Amino acid sequence: MSVSTELRHRLEYMAVWIPYHLIRHLPYCVVKFIARCGGCLVHAAPSARRIVRANIHAAMPELPESEVNRIARESFYHIAWNLLEFFWLDGKPARIRRCYYLPEEITEQLKGHVARGERIIFVNPHLGSWEASGVMAPFYAGVRMVAIAKPVKNPYFNRILNRGSREKVPGLEIIFSTGAIRAALKALRAGLGVGTLIDQNTRGRDGGVFVDFFGLPVPSSTAPANLMAYCRLHKIPAVIIYGTSVRHADGRITAHSEYLPKPFEEYADEKEVLQDLMRISEKYIRRYPEQYLWFYKRFQYIPPECPEELRARYPFYARDISAHFFRKTARDLAEEAGR
Repeated sequence: MSVSTELRHRLEYMAVWIPYHLIRHLPYCVVKFIARCGGCLVHAAPSARRIVRANIHAAMPELPESEVNRIARESFYHIAWNLLEFFWLDGKPARIRRCYYLPEEITEQLKGHVARGERIIFVNPHLGSWEASGVMAPFYAGVRMVAIAKPVKNPYFNRILNRGSREKVPGLEIIFSTGAIRAALKALRAGLGVGTLIDQNTRGRDGGVFVDFFGLPVPSSTAPANLMAYCRLHKIPAVIIYGTSVRHADGRITAHSEYLPKPFEEYADEKEVLQDLMRISEKYIRRYPEQYLWFYKRFQYIPPECPEELRARYPFYARDISAHFFRKTARDLAEEAGR
């Protein structure tokens, strides 16, 4: 790392460190007000608003413009609110109980899996507060688990976003996406659960396959199914649970969970497992559309066999995939070898 990059990273860290620690000492009502202001500011940016609106139109073209505008505006507010609230909690039990709610039925289900020695493979979308999902299972149900996170380029930010706030909840450990599968398998062998995000653009060379999402093919990771298959092969008791944590009318983040609609052994392959998980995810997104991360370029890749009528629905930023989507270059392999 060059001296200039190191200096820039430190300055960026200090610029975030001050407001981060300030948020933790503010009254909750002030945190919520700042989130509302921040959401409005981001929504005012034409480039951000364009991406969000394009994604909503691609996913739900039947919606009227007034509803698209409402969802877009509220989505920025919820992103800001969830992030600032997560900082405000900072591993404090009283604040976690105030803001995060794990229903008794789900709590008992999770405790039952723990008591039977079953590893839980959590599947979570970018809906509501995905950070809350990683907090509630260890905090309320005593689930020991690792959560896969993508590290930011600034290593100092990871002290706040990953190694800092998240791991202040006992039972939760963060592993990074680079080498995550190996770390996840190690965790499963050690008796821990694994938390994964289902709706990221995972390229074919990294284990992604195209599945249907709001009627459009998108690439997603088969990691949950692969981890479950590994457990079955090595006779490790495990279960896949779809979980999402969304904000209800009372203002609290409330957890929801579902199991696969049929036993894992009845699925033909990993893609079929992933497709059922995506159907569950789409159901919750339609129920809480204003809480989804529409700012993410989810419809970025167009498969070569995509029919013209579907191709026309993709957002402006979408592009056809190249051979590099499926095959790693010499540079990719060299970077992996150097890690």
